[in-house]
Amino acid sequence: MKRSRIFILLGLTVAAAILVVVLGERPAQRADDAGALLLPALADVVNEVDAIDIVAPGGQVSVSLRRDKQRWRVGQRDGYEADFARVLQFLRDLAEVRMAEPRTANPDWYARIGVADIDADDASGRQINFPEQPTPGDDPSRQTDIDSDIESVIIGQTDPTDSGSYARRVGQSQSWLLERIIEVPVDPVRWLEPGIMDISSADISSVLIRHPDGATVQLRRVGDEEPEFVLLGVPEGRKAGSAWRRTSIANGLRSLNLDDVRRFDEAVLDDAALRVLFVTTDGLNFVAEFFELEGGYWVHFNVSAENPAHEADAGDGDADQREAQAGDAGDSDADAAEREAEDRLASAVAVDARLSPWLYRVPDRRFNDLNKRLEDLLEPVEEEES
Repeated sequence: MKRSRIFILLGLTVAAAILVVVLGERPAQRADDAGALLLPALADVVNEVDAIDIVAPGGQVSVSLRRDKQRWRVGQRDGYEADFARVLQFLRDLAEVRMAEPRTANPDWYARIGVADIDADDASGRQINFPEQPTPGDDPSRQTDIDSDIESVIIGQTDPTDSGSYARRVGQSQSWLLERIIEVPVDPVRWLEPGIMDISSADISSVLIRHPDGATVQLRRVGDEEPEFVLLGVPEGRKAGSAWRRTSIANGLRSLNLDDVRRFDEAVLDDAALRVLFVTTDGLNFVAEFFELEGGYWVHFNVSAENPAHEADAGDGDADQREAQAGDAGDSDADAAEREAEDRLASAVAVDARLSPWLYRVPDRRFNDLNKRLEDLLEPVEEEES
């Protein structure tokens, strides 16, 4: 046999031996554990867990999830609401996932599959801890220690075949290939409830845009079925442009998602804010103030049931007419109107309490859709015939 062929065979043998060490050291001795739950203690109490910490490489807690009554919140974003469905699915995946095949138990090889100790220099995995937490409620004597019995686990890389993630329980030498992929984001934003609100143009009656220099753009809805929006203040000799541009503005609150969030601080308020008033068909007023901070656009909301700004300057004659009409209405109509006003106010208070404490970072395109001037919504001046 040629010497070169012998070297090739020897190299393949060595490579195979290394793979055996890294991906499955003495699997026959650990076959009995294959198919067992990764975190058996979690399976029994998955619906009672109220605290999760995700530790990034280096040992720093990057995401702290805490359950407050029926909500999960993200500590690194001032306790903003977490995506409940995501947290729930994450817990279920951890409670149900099983160890499919044993992998290395040699610490020298942990880094190769991402299960090295999280504070090690070569760490690349994510460690999941279940710290002990008081039970939420009014009685401080009620506490739970269910989380303290759940083992911490390091989730490493994904198997090259995408069949599952590598994992190792903290304090144990044996690592495993899991039966599925477990995603563990270390960016707190990935855990936030993304939706801010979803109000389509069909539920908007008017929009008022006010620029920092005082210039305004006003849209008003006409028609109830397949509503269109008319542009107010069109100068003589000009005409409004495409209807879709106006509809795009009226859809400014539709499917509005956040890119980030922080507690609102009045210190960010300044005269450079773009202010947009959306009046809904049921009488709520959403005032959105846009700011440019840290290379992005952030928005703060106030919600009320007061008269819209552009209707507050109605003439005295109109007010007298409305008063006369109100006097002619029956008592039942007056009571119904009062109840409707009370419901509208209660709704405004509830929505404002949810939105106003926060400053939301929104996609640039959403700001650009609303940052329109009158000229942007007009057709070019037609040339006069010579």
